[in-house]
Amino acid sequence: MDAENRFQYLERLEKLRGSKVLVYFAYTPLDDSILVPLYKQLKAIGHTQKIDLLLHSYGGAVDTPYKLVMLIREFCEEFGVIVPLAAKSAASMVVLGADEVVMGPVSELGPIDPLVKHPLYKDLWVPVQAIRHCLEYLHRTITNSPDPELSTFIINPVLNKLDPWLIGDYEKSLKASHQYAEALLSRFMLKESPDQVSSVTHALTEGYFSHGYPIGRREAKELGLKVMDADDELWDVIWSLYLGYEELFSQLE
Repeated sequence: MDAENRFQYLERLEKLRGSKVLVYFAYTPLDDSILVPLYKQLKAIGHTQKIDLLLHSYGGAVDTPYKLVMLIREFCEEFGVIVPLAAKSAASMVVLGADEVVMGPVSELGPIDPLVKHPLYKDLWVPVQAIRHCLEYLHRTITNSPDPELSTFIINPVLNKLDPWLIGDYEKSLKASHQYAEALLSRFMLKESPDQVSSVTHALTEGYFSHGYPIGRREAKELGLKVMDADDELWDVIWSLYLGYEELFSQLE
């Protein structure tokens, strides 16, 4: 699919949704580098009634989603997120700052499990829940062992390899993800259902063990999120755009 065809699909999507559509499609972690180009696009559009973000991302830094949501909302009255395939982890947090999320039969959200950069290996991003589960496993192993002293002797070399900076950043990121999720839900997605905010926040930040757990549109509705089903022509356009951007990225690689 060439650029002209993608543009035509975007125009059709805007007509079907009655919105201006922005696209964020990436396989690299979501971080603050998105903010300046996003601001330039929003300035070019100007203030408008409704903005949709077509979002494909497997997550990233804990602070970026909140900044992204608040920036977009400076330029619109209504904000929607369209998920063709995957908006995971930190990208799922962007969804919580929308008025609705548009999902099709293969669309997935995920648990909010942000990534932190390793202090030594700069290209390595670590899911904070992975660090949490490691610490919990080590604690259980020592506590439940018939010979705690031997277990401690064996595990100490592992503990010595755990960087205090990484553990500290993991703890900070867990608390921040909970705080951001609660704030976005209460201000936007669940502003009319404040009694659900706490339970949805807990489910998304602590209720799943797998970083990649697939939360489809049916489960997203059961959690309490405002999901619009994309079917018929709307879904055909969204899926065609996903395939077009996937093809573009394959060519760039």
